[in-house]
Amino acid sequence: MPGYRLHRQFARIPVAVLLSGLLLILLTAAAAAQEGDITRGSQIFDANCAVCHGSEGQGRVGANLSADFPALDPDAFVQSVVEQGIAGTAMPAWSQAHGGPLNDQEIADVSAFVVSLSGGRSEMAPTATPLPVTPVPTVAGVNGDPGVGHALFLENCAMCHGDQGQGRIGANLNKAFASINPQQFVRATVATGISGTAMPAWAQANGGPLSEAQIDDISAYIISLSAAQPTATAAATPAPSGSTSNGGANWPLIILLLVAVVAIIVLIVWFSGRKTPEG
Repeated sequence: MPGYRLHRQFARIPVAVLLSGLLLILLTAAAAAQEGDITRGSQIFDANCAVCHGSEGQGRVGANLSADFPALDPDAFVQSVVEQGIAGTAMPAWSQAHGGPLNDQEIADVSAFVVSLSGGRSEMAPTATPLPVTPVPTVAGVNGDPGVGHALFLENCAMCHGDQGQGRIGANLNKAFASINPQQFVRATVATGISGTAMPAWAQANGGPLSEAQIDDISAYIISLSAAQPTATAAATPAPSGSTSNGGANWPLIILLLVAVVAIIVLIVWFSGRKTPEG
């Protein structure tokens, strides 16, 4: 009966419309979750990346980010590098999925900001205020001022090693160093870096920003951490970017995905369980 078949076909339209609407909402939410905010990204960059790449992306111990990126899709390229790092270089992985401190939205935000740096930062970043020197007990036989080293550590090392040396994306420094001369070992590591890892060379003689005296001070502070090990291993301070999140889980998106899957299953069952009468 043609009229019956036509009625059945029109009866299926609301289900198809519902499914299409759910999928549209799902795709919209997914697109929104991938979109980065440049303003938030600027704050995350200043707190996590500027120490290596410079406050304006001009490069420091890390690469210059103000040039154009050689990729068909610069946004996807930058986001991939920030998420996964670059193996064998001083660029670590920053995403929580790869052991870093930043969630998915923070990765999207900072990536959007980095792409915006092409051609130079639109607004000059304010000059950093030098951190005050906090007295730190000296360690016998160690050269350098650990108090000055503490301030330098907070400015240059805490982003990777934590504000108390407890470790973040870099190693935990609250430990005794297996060396006959611990300061010489620490000093050499700071000055020359560790090839093939995320630890860059910080000495001016090796292309870094720190003088020999500053490296003495930082190494003195790091040695003082092992001397005060029982009190230095405090709970990790939340990341400067505020990334104490739920691991980047996007619950609204997950719920929408589940609803869409259920709708698809219902539609499949509905179509497979009904036969259109012939005639």
